Amino acid sequence: MDKHLIIFVNPPPKNQLGIGQHKNKLKAYLNCMENTAAITADISASKHIYYHSFIENDSVFSDHLFQKKIHQKKLPKDQLTDALKESFGQWAKKVVFVATDFEGITTDDIEIIYEKLENSDFVILPSASRGVLLFGTTFFNSDLLNHFPWETDNDLLDTIISLQESKKTYCVLAAKD
Repeated sequence: MDKHLIIFVNPPPKNQLGIGQHKNKLKAYLNCMENTAAITADISASKHIYYHSFIENDSVFSDHLFQKKIHQKKLPKDQLTDALKESFGQWAKKVVFVATDFEGITTDDIEIIYEKLENSDFVILPSASRGVLLFGTTFFNSDLLNHFPWETDNDLLDTIISLQESKKTYCVLAAKD
């Protein structure tokens, strides 16, 4: 399949808070996982789920719809580099990345990125409050990942400057939260 969807499952929150606070954080974490599974299940793409330390079989991410893997690297930039290399090594032409910690993302957001990749090399859906929610790409260049995980506006700006220097076309969608 020429479309790939890479999903990073963030680890559950550690129990370092009071019981009530931990329950709230855990509930929010599970809601994000369920939302991500629901909005990605019907996407027509090869779906790759990356876990940090163990694979959750029979989880909200169906074993039949999602290929499940464990990160081999510790740093987020290296994890994304490996995931993108693997997708493009499987002849992907369009790759979209999403993490499970953003509850407001929709199926339409992902589909819009795939559509925009028809005319752009790189598409970014920024967060109104921090960094990048989603991105899509039609090429692999590890230098563009130097500022990943794009947690600040400066990281995003530096990535855009790198795209311009590489003479790659890009599209930045309206920020969302």
